[in-house]
Amino acid sequence: MKIAVAQMRTTAGELERTTERMIEYAKRAASEKAELVVFPAAALMGIWPPDPPSRDGLLLDLAESLVKIADEAPCPCIVPVVSDIDGRPAPEAILVRDGQITPLKLSAMMRSSLEQRVPQRFQEGEEGRGPASDLAIFELDGVRFGLALSFDDLDDFDTYDFDLDVLLYLDSCGFVLDDPSSGMGMAITESRFIDDAEATGAWIVGVGSLGTYGEQVCIGGSFVLTSWGELAAQAASFDEDFLVADVNPDYGGPLDHPLAPEVFDRPLVGWNALVQGLSETIDQMGFTQAAVLVDGTLGSSAVATLVTDALGPTNVHALLVTGANDRLDASARKLVENLRLPVRELPMAALSPDRALAADLAKAHLAALAREEGVMPLSNLDKTAMALEIMPGMLAPAGLAPLGDVYRSTVLDLVHTRNTISPVISRDSCRAFEVPAIPGVEECGPTPEQRLGFVDYVLASHIEWARALSDIADIEGHPQVVSAILDRLATCQPGRMSCCLVIVMSTCTLDDAPWPLGMAWRDRPRTKEERAGNLMEGAVSLGKDVDEAIAKRSSADTEGERQTRAAEDARKAAAEKHDPEQDMRGVVNLLRDLSLTGGLAADQPDGRGGKHGQGGRPGRGGMPGGGSGWRTFSEN
Repeated sequence: MKIAVAQMRTTAGELERTTERMIEYAKRAASEKAELVVFPAAALMGIWPPDPPSRDGLLLDLAESLVKIADEAPCPCIVPVVSDIDGRPAPEAILVRDGQITPLKLSAMMRSSLEQRVPQRFQEGEEGRGPASDLAIFELDGVRFGLALSFDDLDDFDTYDFDLDVLLYLDSCGFVLDDPSSGMGMAITESRFIDDAEATGAWIVGVGSLGTYGEQVCIGGSFVLTSWGELAAQAASFDEDFLVADVNPDYGGPLDHPLAPEVFDRPLVGWNALVQGLSETIDQMGFTQAAVLVDGTLGSSAVATLVTDALGPTNVHALLVTGANDRLDASARKLVENLRLPVRELPMAALSPDRALAADLAKAHLAALAREEGVMPLSNLDKTAMALEIMPGMLAPAGLAPLGDVYRSTVLDLVHTRNTISPVISRDSCRAFEVPAIPGVEECGPTPEQRLGFVDYVLASHIEWARALSDIADIEGHPQVVSAILDRLATCQPGRMSCCLVIVMSTCTLDDAPWPLGMAWRDRPRTKEERAGNLMEGAVSLGKDVDEAIAKRSSADTEGERQTRAAEDARKAAAEKHDPEQDMRGVVNLLRDLSLTGGLAADQPDGRGGKHGQGGRPGRGGMPGGGSGWRTFSEN
């Protein structure tokens, strides 16, 4: 079968124009003998549903678009849409074929409900949890397709035997720096997709969205991967593209001319994603130009270079703040000269001898410049600053923070990468960053880079990877410093509530992991014995009737009877023997599992964590391979 992928850059909700373009792509696919054309998940409606009062009107207009596609598209199409369930996004994909419109996930759910059973076969050794009832499987011209709209869907297709020929994955998550699978085709060797092909025995057709939707940056990178792991086709990243690939499930390989996978350059892709996100976000907010404060520091230099790459130098207004340091003044002047930016200089001596007050006044001058010129003001805050340096009562930054979801140590990597293209940022500016003032942080590395790396690793471990304080201390040491970092993270929560918009670049933003306002409790480093729960031994009650029944059974049984029962059913031996410590551990572990996964750990897919479901190597540079802190508390 020839399958076409129309990788389109769209504006969410621009239904009429996008529908016309979809029909043109379908005509192009038909002219190239394609038997199915697949559109990106975010093409029509973006990745977020509208607010409930607007839902009905949007769905009525969407229905008109689908009918138009059904009437005019000359070949079958997969058209994704998004609705909501209880306020959460509920992605769907519509099969448009021969004038008929079939919602694939809804059809699968209804079919499962009517049959009152899960119709798929389990793999050998699989027991208990079945695949989700809304997994879409359909047949087209003798080819059996599966449809995955999330990494959780891919996990189910990997785990259970569905006998698929082709697995369509429609990505709507956007690119993030800590998950290589979000890079789609350009990161194929570091992503999960080769494993998915091996696990399912199916060809993988990955369809990447393109554009900035909300705060999420989608970069394209659609691809076709054979069932044995060769790259058959790949679309460009960051640009519109159109693929037509021959998919032959009966062929066992190898391909005559497979594509060589790219080497995934994470900082370079990250820089380009930020450039795209910054350009499109400023446009979506109704601006064509921006204003930035330049003072020679790492953050200000990075933001000035980013926005110049995004908008061009004639659309960037630089407020040059001088007087803090001669070397930084020289670096700042050289940067705006290299970038060819129009400049307005502001000496700090004219503001205040108090450095903190002068910094606040400089931000006020930036806001005034932006208001005067009618442009968007940009903040130089990074994720490290927003986590640990925005104290309650501080002057709130205005506008947009392009690096607000990027840790400071990663900003340093991005700047080094950008300088390989053209060295516009000086060495002095690359060294002009502060390590957050955490008590004891000087012990965590001999250089500022190493100390900053330690701080950012603790933050990422806690925020993105959902590790507890004691677990982080076990890995990295310095428990008191780890404790101080996480205490500061909680203390800064009120200050973050007034912070500006950010471009999402991680699997979990600071807004996604807030500390409860007013919560006085703070965690502390704990021994392994404490974490095992020995302090609660004998104090846990499972209910009076259950406690009495267990006690009665325990007192009546002899050791010989226990051994007999263990021989009959070894799996039940531990339950038959009353062990208060084991009871307590089970209760504590149950609470942990529920809070982390929204269900029992045994019920969750193994080996992939994070918002995008992609696991990795423990330690710096990789996420833990275990569960995900992004599962919702809705299973029970």
